[in-house]
Amino acid sequence: MHQIAIGSAGNRNVFTVIHGASVSAPAFKATCYFNFSADPFVSEHIEIELKGTSAQIESFIADLIAYFHYGALTRDGVVNAPLALRFQRDNGGHYFFAFMLDPVLAANPGSYLRQSQGSKLITIHYTRPNYFQGVKTPLRVKGLYAAGGTMWDYHLYNHTYNTVDSTVWVDPSDFITSLPAPIRVELKPVTASVNLTNLFIGLTYHPTFNGFNPFFFYFGTIASAAGLTMDASAIKGGYLSLTFAPSVWSTAFSVTLTSNDLAQLTALNYRPLLRFFAPHAYNDLFFRLQVIQGTSVIHTTEAVHSPPGFGYVLLPSLNLPPGPLLKEAAPQPLVLYIQALRESGAATTITTDYLTLFPFNPGAIFYAFHPVKTDALFIDDSAFSRHGFRDNALTGESVTHSRIGPPLVLYPQQINRLFFAVSDDNNLMPPSHYSLLNVSYYPRYALL
Repeated sequence: MHQIAIGSAGNRNVFTVIHGASVSAPAFKATCYFNFSADPFVSEHIEIELKGTSAQIESFIADLIAYFHYGALTRDGVVNAPLALRFQRDNGGHYFFAFMLDPVLAANPGSYLRQSQGSKLITIHYTRPNYFQGVKTPLRVKGLYAAGGTMWDYHLYNHTYNTVDSTVWVDPSDFITSLPAPIRVELKPVTASVNLTNLFIGLTYHPTFNGFNPFFFYFGTIASAAGLTMDASAIKGGYLSLTFAPSVWSTAFSVTLTSNDLAQLTALNYRPLLRFFAPHAYNDLFFRLQVIQGTSVIHTTEAVHSPPGFGYVLLPSLNLPPGPLLKEAAPQPLVLYIQALRESGAATTITTDYLTLFPFNPGAIFYAFHPVKTDALFIDDSAFSRHGFRDNALTGESVTHSRIGPPLVLYPQQINRLFFAVSDDNNLMPPSHYSLLNVSYYPRYALL
């Protein structure tokens, strides 16, 4: 081991070397006693040998206590300076961090008698998450906008079609991690006079598939469909008008998922996101999903309310295929029915041009209580479980959203695909809205 240090990670980034290169008195040598377990947290200890004057030893221990204090403040959300051991295996190599929780400082019996003679052996007992985390590393993302991939400022739109997209993927050859690695998403809205309000981020992964079907459905391309209206402002040039009077559940429309489609969806959890070409004005409109196999209903979801004036509705969650399979044959094709009910039973018309099978395993929803303005910077950092935005992309950090969902991670040896959707101040999802996207990741390892 080239070097071991202890200190405050995160924004503070202050460390004291306790072993190896650049070590200075009173630190002399450190020995880590790692534990190995399948549990998410492990309890360990580290011994630090100190050699120097009594004043140097006293000052070193005071610095340790300060690091402990910053770690406690981090857990309380006051600062971002988690207590950590920092390892460097090779000269000039990357750093790896073990985040220390609930530290307890101890000393050998009688060590107080030896401090005045210039030596002391101290022990820190602690619990840590069961991984070693690397430094933040930029990710190359790929998509329709830049098929070869781009490291910075990917142009991310609010729909996927032709040469623009609301989704990017990461090839497994472009990142190295042995455990699922948390990511940091930075999104800077660019479209003039359109603020970012609610934000949806989803992630799916597959060992080989990086295509776009079966995630997106365009209703303007169903040439034989009743109620089709061609309109250049609709996604893919057309939208469906559906009129019904459902006082009971009625099928508004359906999409078919082939065996190949279901093989790509890999039984993850999805919430179909339906975009309205024009918002409806009904207070009592509800939607649900039914999954049909052959002539049998094999799953019916709960209902969700579709608020008036919204340009979209996030439909209930379901697994596709809906249940674990033996994987000994291709999945059976399914039909996904989008059903509607209006409590009043009055005549109802909705217009729609676009449906996304939006993954939420994992995924996150950010509900805004303050819009993010053009050229501000939205950040979600899953490594430190923090999110917020900076006004004018540089200063004035604030929390603008309530986050629902687990950390977002990259899965090793998989093609990882990220999905995005944003709404504006008017609760619409304008297709032309675009942002600049940057993604980084923090590699994680089971062993040093």
